[in-house]
Amino acid sequence: MIKENKIKKLISRYLSGETSIKEHTELKKWIESSKENFVFFQHYRNIWDNSANFEQEKMIDVNRSYQIIMKRVGIKSSFSKIWKYWRNIAAILLIPLIAGNILYFIFMSEDISVAQEPIYNEIFATFGTRSAIKLSDGSLLWLNSGSSLKYPEKFIGDNRKVFLSGEAYFEVESNPKKPFIVETSSVSVKATGTKFNISEYKSDKEIEVTLVSGKVEVNMTDDYYNQNKSELSENQHLSFNRSEGTSSTITEDTYRYVSWKDGKLIFRDEPLSYVVKKLGQIFNVDIELRGEELQNYTYRATFQDESLEEILKLLKISSPVDYTEIKREPLPDNSFPKKRIIIFQKVKQ
Repeated sequence: MIKENKIKKLISRYLSGETSIKEHTELKKWIESSKENFVFFQHYRNIWDNSANFEQEKMIDVNRSYQIIMKRVGIKSSFSKIWKYWRNIAAILLIPLIAGNILYFIFMSEDISVAQEPIYNEIFATFGTRSAIKLSDGSLLWLNSGSSLKYPEKFIGDNRKVFLSGEAYFEVESNPKKPFIVETSSVSVKATGTKFNISEYKSDKEIEVTLVSGKVEVNMTDDYYNQNKSELSENQHLSFNRSEGTSSTITEDTYRYVSWKDGKLIFRDEPLSYVVKKLGQIFNVDIELRGEELQNYTYRATFQDESLEEILKLLKISSPVDYTEIKREPLPDNSFPKKRIIIFQKVKQ
């Protein structure tokens, strides 16, 4: 809450035409936040008007008063019709009443020709969970484990821009005149009305963009990679390797890349190294895969809403591996490190 002394100074600066855009926005939000705030503003404004210019006047000239108010506020008003309406009702009015109505309409409704700044929210999906949200334009998105999305309460301007860290699946409401843009630390994906998935975890060397339907334009925003923009078509999957600076695009059944939004983990003859990497991302654990033979061991399975413990048990049953969990010891600050699991080749009996 804004303190009373501060708000009085802010109102005075506004009535003197000295407020910055930031101060104007702050005062407007404060007035709109409650009926009591508006009454306080109107009362303070009436005192200011009456004492500053019209203390000695019992009867006033309406037209002259209007010109004085407009000059002092420093805003060009489009409410001349409203003023004429008031003037026709009565030739002479008390100035606090006149000023109150004029300034209220100006302050609450007038466009002062400055760009509106969007108010951003942020949503998080904690590790081992997923989150879903519907944006103000009707677009739907699902946020994967350990991810966050910054988005405006209302899209303002000529695009619909959001900021992603981690992984999310988008179903974008079509609007060719106002493209939907997703920005991460390294990539910008532009769409109008499509379904696509973006994965860019900070801990992962791979950046992945998967297009389920429609078209998207992908631009690398980090100059270090020096990549040109790419356009993806339906059922295409783009993978970019940060460390090597290489990319590849394939056309295939894309559901396995987006099945996580339905609570599924689908592996189709994937290297075991890739399997443990995905498990580490989702459950925020360090998984070490020991043994050269296991690195490229291919694994095929589908998990749905299983816990990490359940998945590890199924992995042990269905492949030649075993695992052990390292006991966690408290750190000097009494916090605990991430869970650490070692997967190794099962000893043959």
